[in-house]
Amino acid sequence: MKKYTSPDYHWKKSKALEFLFNFCKNQKDIVYDNDVFELVASLRSHNTWCDLIKKTFPKATIRRMEQSKDRSNRLDFCDDVEEVIREIWFAPFARGRLRKMLMSVISEELEKYPTEKYASEPFAQKVQELQQTLKLTAFETDVLLVLAFLRDNMFSLPDRNSNQNNKQEFAAKCLDCDAGLVRDALRADQKIRRYECVDEDFDFNSEIFNFLNGFTKEPLTNSYYTCCHDEVLPWSFYGKLAEKHGDMLKRIISSGNQTMPTNILLYGAPGTGKTSFAKTLASELKRNCYMISQSMNGRNGYTRSEPEHRFGALQVCAGQVDPADSLIIVDEADDMLRGHLRAFARLMGGSEITGDKGLLNSVLDSVSVPTIWITNTSADELDESSRRRFDYSIRFDPLNAAQRLAIWRNNVARMKLEHLVTDALQDKFATAYPVSAGGITLTLQNLAKLSPRPDEVEELVKKLMSPHCELLDIAQVNDKLLPARDYSLDGLNIKGGIPLDRIVEAIRNFQQGSEGTIDRPRMNLLLSGPPGTGKTEFVKYLGSVLNTKVVVKMGSDILNMYVGGTEQNIRRAFDEAEAEKAILFMDEIDGLVQSRERAMRSWEVTQVNELLHCMENFNGVMIGATNFSTNLDSAILRRFTFKLEFDYLDERGKRIFFERMFGTKLTPEEYHELTKIPMLAPGDFRTVRQSFFYLGGEVSNRDYIAALARESDAKSANSFAPKSKIGF
Repeated sequence: MKKYTSPDYHWKKSKALEFLFNFCKNQKDIVYDNDVFELVASLRSHNTWCDLIKKTFPKATIRRMEQSKDRSNRLDFCDDVEEVIREIWFAPFARGRLRKMLMSVISEELEKYPTEKYASEPFAQKVQELQQTLKLTAFETDVLLVLAFLRDNMFSLPDRNSNQNNKQEFAAKCLDCDAGLVRDALRADQKIRRYECVDEDFDFNSEIFNFLNGFTKEPLTNSYYTCCHDEVLPWSFYGKLAEKHGDMLKRIISSGNQTMPTNILLYGAPGTGKTSFAKTLASELKRNCYMISQSMNGRNGYTRSEPEHRFGALQVCAGQVDPADSLIIVDEADDMLRGHLRAFARLMGGSEITGDKGLLNSVLDSVSVPTIWITNTSADELDESSRRRFDYSIRFDPLNAAQRLAIWRNNVARMKLEHLVTDALQDKFATAYPVSAGGITLTLQNLAKLSPRPDEVEELVKKLMSPHCELLDIAQVNDKLLPARDYSLDGLNIKGGIPLDRIVEAIRNFQQGSEGTIDRPRMNLLLSGPPGTGKTEFVKYLGSVLNTKVVVKMGSDILNMYVGGTEQNIRRAFDEAEAEKAILFMDEIDGLVQSRERAMRSWEVTQVNELLHCMENFNGVMIGATNFSTNLDSAILRRFTFKLEFDYLDERGKRIFFERMFGTKLTPEEYHELTKIPMLAPGDFRTVRQSFFYLGGEVSNRDYIAALARESDAKSANSFAPKSKIGF
């Protein structure tokens, strides 16, 4: 019985005895577990209890219980006191007198050790802190204490069956109230459950149990939220993002009247700096930044991270901090914000943890502390009724090269790795590896551990980054967008009225002009013509000669099976290119913008309209390529500044590409034979050169000419070969 007589234990013991008094008063049925009476048995010695029992019950009653035919419930004064009490309780004819005796003993103890006298004890103080932090009523606190004492084995359930119903009935008897009141207090939408004080089986939470009993020095609030003291990036680090959204965000957050909710949504691609942006914003506003915890330990120490806990944690935090100088961040709020099963989960007949839409909307409408919600989900995964409640939102797209470079710079300086990762290498890595901020940080951390020589760094970063990119299905930037080594504008058969070198210079002038100038002419190019005539190579050449990145989007990259998805992908393609200050090359553009006059469905019209809008408002160079320009919408055609028709090679072009590709001169007879081959394009010469490269052996001009003729014949046999020249 030592645990019931230890110092600083009087308040806890007295509170438990209050509950036991009520239990004895209300329990009319059999008690099967000795442990129910362990605490009350500790109040007197074994001999004292035996004497008290013999004084309370007539000898005939005692003899009857001692001679019971039920051996397991036969009274034996040699047993432990709690078992003796249970054996007497088992006899219905003795139960009423026993209950009065137990209640009398407990009352005497409570008079000696009233709870008010020991309110300053650590356990009592912890209970008070719990009640104030969670804003529990006195009744809710008592319900919670009954369940805590069950967890602490101060007493147990009378029939050892620990289902929900038995726990609720036991608590009602301990609190001398109707069981319906306990059931209401333990509903999933009420504080005790919402704040994860107990789980769905009403088992007491491990973290709160450790807090109450002084087993941890962590404050209770750490189970729900923490004050963030992380070092943050400077506001200027976010460049255009801060310029575009900063003033509005600051005004919205700072202009609240401390009673109305203010909710900001940061959503989009993972690893794009949403969390660090939110923390920097809090610092910029000189507000205390609070992070809502992502999990809490349950009954057996396992981690729980259900949305309900986090909603409760948010409400706990909002009730504790000052709205005037605080900012709450709910990071990784994906499951809280989804108001429905995701499509894939529904199709597979499964389920996925998602937030409760009603609870979400209630929280959005009631939390008065400015709150930033961060999610990697797309906007269409949020219920429309929830989206309407956000005062402001920012979509974070994948990092562009400039943003990645800033992250490389910041992390290299912070980790003091300048001696290993030079500015030139940082530029190269930022372009080559389109990874998130986390990927960059992880690579540099591993680099610091490995301590390579300076000449090993580039190869080592490649070995670290390549599997990371492969794991996350990230396409690494390579030299596929560089023009062929023997590429030249000379020899191409391009019709457009303006020499190509002048068009290249016009694009250069556009790039050097003032961005955002009113009525600034756009720079859009349309390249049309049969396959292999040099359209894609020309775009590669432009990127190389202008030292400009090329963002390539095929029709298959943009077309989406869902209504509105294609339009969204079109916008993102332009946004990505503008952020990267890159040339946007849309290959096979005819698949996107066929004439609206022939449109059979509404979305075929809307995606053309979306592309028209983006072309009008794009501040960069956009190039579209098609093999079938006659299919394009007339309004799209008007939006192109230059229209270049790439046709099959003329006689001069055939000679130039033959001698450049094969490194040999043609005789007059061979040249004459070559000119007779129709529909030759630069791509045909490359195909023939590659075929002979693998065949090996000596190759004559006649062999090359014969192979080119076969390529031409293959086009003629192709039913999709153009019947007439493509032009305007």
